Amino acid sequence: MSKLLSANFIRLKKDKFFWSGLVFMLAAGIFFPVMRYMDMRQTQTINRIDNGFFGCALFIGIVMAVFCSLFIGTEYSEGTIRNKIIIGQKRGTVYLSNFITCSLVSVVMCMAFFIPYLCIGIPLLGFFEMDIKIVLLFAVTVLMTAIVFSSIFTLISMLNNNKAVTAVICILTAFLFLIIGAQLHKMLSEPETNMALVMTDNGQEYQELPNPKFLDGGGRKTVQFFYDFLPGGQVVQCTSLETIVAACLFIGHCRFDNKCGNVLFQKERIKVGALYMEFWLLVVIGILLIIIFSLVIKLFFVHKTVR
Repeated sequence: MSKLLSANFIRLKKDKFFWSGLVFMLAAGIFFPVMRYMDMRQTQTINRIDNGFFGCALFIGIVMAVFCSLFIGTEYSEGTIRNKIIIGQKRGTVYLSNFITCSLVSVVMCMAFFIPYLCIGIPLLGFFEMDIKIVLLFAVTVLMTAIVFSSIFTLISMLNNNKAVTAVICILTAFLFLIIGAQLHKMLSEPETNMALVMTDNGQEYQELPNPKFLDGGGRKTVQFFYDFLPGGQVVQCTSLETIVAACLFIGHCRFDNKCGNVLFQKERIKVGALYMEFWLLVVIGILLIIIFSLVIKLFFVHKTVR
């Protein structure tokens, strides 16, 4: 394991995608507080450093989608993974070493955003209004969300040797998670009642009417679970400073992804070529699509029931 990690870290020093992502996160960490300060000067409103400090959660999924797919895809294209197995490295060890590498890279990317944001944001916007313990908990939540993204993209990348196809799938998956998270947030934010203009004996009056889109009971618990479990929902909760997701969900997510990926990678016949791996990749994509469609059908059914 130590030799595999050392080899991966040596590769990182020369990996242009790693340095490109690092520069991007550094630039974003500088750009965000400066733009908030300029907006504060123009609108004469108060912008605290709290707002936007965890904005890296919006980018980390896409950045890691690109990095994981290209970093691991390069190992396939250059025959590195095949050579590691030939010299006696266990498949599980190879998989785990790549996951650890990608996870550490995701943490470094987040820190590359946090550090310049603090150095520039505190002088311009002032210190945090939130309690420092809450800030640290949100920061840990962002880091764990980044690791969850890394586990998902490591799973996808290790099951396909086509670098271009893997990159497209990972990027689309990252955007899909963000869209689902935003939609779940919208559904949970629906008020229980709405003010509506109705006709009465006294003329037109405003009355509170039940909101047909409001979720309650089992439907709300189901949506809330997916909102907490899926990384897209975790991103929305971090950026909007809503709640801190339980650590057990992150750990469960990573264990599930790594277990599935490791089992499938054990059965992968690398010497045969891409067809066998593409078959298992299609199986994984099919499972993800079934989960997504099941969620959509469940949400549609809940809406119909409420109405």
